[in-house]
Amino acid sequence: AFEKERAGGVIPVLTLALAMLGVLLLGSGIISFFAANWQWLPKIAKLAVLFGGMWAAYAIAGYLLGRGAHPLVGQAVLLLGVLLFGANIWLIAQIYHISSHYPNGVLMWALGALLASYLLRSHPALCAAALLAILWTGMEGFGFNRPVHWPYLLFWIACLPPLVMHRWRFAAHVAALGILFWSGSTVFHIEWAARGAMLYLAQLYFLAYLAAFLAGMLMERAANATDLAALVKRYAGIAALAALFVLTFPEIHKETGWWRAGGDVEPAQAGTWVTATLIALLMVVALAWRHRNVDQSKEARTHLDWGWGLLAMLAALIFVNLFARGAYPQAVPILFNLLFFGGLVWLIYVGIAAHDRGLVNLAFAFFALGILARYFDTFWTLLGRSYFFMGGGLVLIVAGIVLERSRRRITRVLEGGVK
Repeated sequence: AFEKERAGGVIPVLTLALAMLGVLLLGSGIISFFAANWQWLPKIAKLAVLFGGMWAAYAIAGYLLGRGAHPLVGQAVLLLGVLLFGANIWLIAQIYHISSHYPNGVLMWALGALLASYLLRSHPALCAAALLAILWTGMEGFGFNRPVHWPYLLFWIACLPPLVMHRWRFAAHVAALGILFWSGSTVFHIEWAARGAMLYLAQLYFLAYLAAFLAGMLMERAANATDLAALVKRYAGIAALAALFVLTFPEIHKETGWWRAGGDVEPAQAGTWVTATLIALLMVVALAWRHRNVDQSKEARTHLDWGWGLLAMLAALIFVNLFARGAYPQAVPILFNLLFFGGLVWLIYVGIAAHDRGLVNLAFAFFALGILARYFDTFWTLLGRSYFFMGGGLVLIVAGIVLERSRRRITRVLEGGVK
């Protein structure tokens, strides 16, 4: 329905907004009414109301979507059926006093929404499934202290086929935010008693999201995936730069390595970190090689060659951090800072070549953040406090003016303005 409306050049936003708002109000009213009168109804009446309302919503949605006369209203009514399905799960558990692992109820709700999105090609149902999956993994992680909730990845992968097939952008945003939430929640549950764990996790995240960024660059060359390529690049770029930014801090490189005597990481854990990191590095190299073979334009050769130089530096740093970090305790953080700022300049070049203003703005934002971080964690100990603040204020003002002028000049060029 959304694709047909988009192909016609007009998207009836008001119709969709009113239909969705009506569905939410109707669903809230139904649930509130029966919640207030629930205790007076016999069990058979409760079951009849629950299942009758849900299947009525699905039937009406199927009728409207099947005829194609009111596709947006049909999608809204289908969302009502998804909401009633979730309400039925909890109310039936209450009726029969079912006591179980309560995140499973959210999982069942999410699976029902996902099934509806597959069967009826429903964008709203897929968005609901992705949001419920975020709630589910949050309950499992924070409520039951599960550091890495792997089942969420399986559900997330199951959401990809309809998302990619129909190019549903809003659902893609929700899915991207979900994987970022899952990644970030792992940081809060990691076993901090194991020294070096944050370093290894940051490396792994950087490589994984760099691979996703390169996949987004490849998607730009695919006819069926260009709509989602910019979105993948944007979210993957933010996550990859955030992980690399963490690796630029000298303090994170002062932990005891697992390979040294007295290291706090167990051998089994060390083997897992090493294996996962090397696999991610191989993925990055393979995707970079594939992109180089696909893009042979003269405009791309310069930044591709530069990117391979940065990739070689990255591979060397990863191997040093995995196997010989204790031999170069001072040099490694400096080299990661060089990689960070060199990568940002490369990203600006890529953004200009691809006419992607978002990548340019992202690179400038992290460039300013990196300068600010290095000033506070390095010069704080080298200067007197009064000189630190006065000098720092002047430096940051000048740097802010220069960066903003450079960013505006580049974005004007990308928009076709005066150089």
